[in-house]
Amino acid sequence: MNKNQKIMSGALIAIVVVVLYIGINPWSMTPSEVPSEFPDFITSNEDYFVTRIGAVPNINRDTYRLEIHGLIDTPVSYSLIELQSLNLTELPLTIECIGNSIYGKLVATAVWKGFNLFDLLETLGLSESATGVKYLAADGYYASHTLEQLENNGVLGALYMNDVEIPPVQGFPLRILNPGYYGIKQPAWVTEIEVIDRPLEDYWEDRGWDTSPPMDIDSKIFFPDRSTSIDVSQNLRIGGCAFGGTRVKLVEYTIDDGSTWNNATIIQQMDADNVWVFWEINVSFSSVGEVILKIRATDINDNQQIKTDFDALDGTSSWPVLEINVI
Repeated sequence: MNKNQKIMSGALIAIVVVVLYIGINPWSMTPSEVPSEFPDFITSNEDYFVTRIGAVPNINRDTYRLEIHGLIDTPVSYSLIELQSLNLTELPLTIECIGNSIYGKLVATAVWKGFNLFDLLETLGLSESATGVKYLAADGYYASHTLEQLENNGVLGALYMNDVEIPPVQGFPLRILNPGYYGIKQPAWVTEIEVIDRPLEDYWEDRGWDTSPPMDIDSKIFFPDRSTSIDVSQNLRIGGCAFGGTRVKLVEYTIDDGSTWNNATIIQQMDADNVWVFWEINVSFSSVGEVILKIRATDINDNQQIKTDFDALDGTSSWPVLEINVI
């Protein structure tokens, strides 16, 4: 696929995301409605963003089966009750849609509960030639992970979301979670898992997206809106989040395009990998004029958010910008 085709594909997915964005995030509002407070640190199921390729599948809990086959010694078919009877563990996780824009709202955090997929596959007898798994979903979506990701990332077969069964719109009865990766790698409504020895296969990879990299370090501004006015010497409160494929180390802001940086204050965080932090800034200015404030985040491996993202199809986001008119 050439660059123009990739750009057209990116435009298409952006349209799809907008059309299918049914969940209302508490800070996904018109500019006049943008709040001056933070959303809930753990996003409620009702407020969690929604993206999908079609209608929500109607899955009967009593007849649902998860088929696991391919390069394993013991192909198996699990009922929902059998899956819920497995050894389950909790996973707090921040997920961002790979198509989220620099000012987009398609990012949220929930506490998921499910089974460790690698551990389950090992009990079924993994073939020495196996290199990955492919998931098939009831809506026609498909995605894949390497066995290395399953083992090292603790890929979860999630059955519960914030202490209740996963709602139908979020993937009931089974959603696969690969910590530190974009939502494009978290297939919902999964009905089949195939253990494979061939290259990975992903729905959006086949449509021009680069689905393989983990989430880059990123930050968003919750409030105020992209452009705001304040009186000279008035205090301006700015808030947002930062997240990525690992833990966030710090969040900074600049008003001189990166020549100098000041630390934002981390006001809320969790002792867990792959979970966002909330940050806050309080600033005032002594002279009138336009001020351009920019944000960047840094992770614990000292990876810094890039200033400008030139590839619209890899999930990376540029520094978010706030235009401040001091009057």
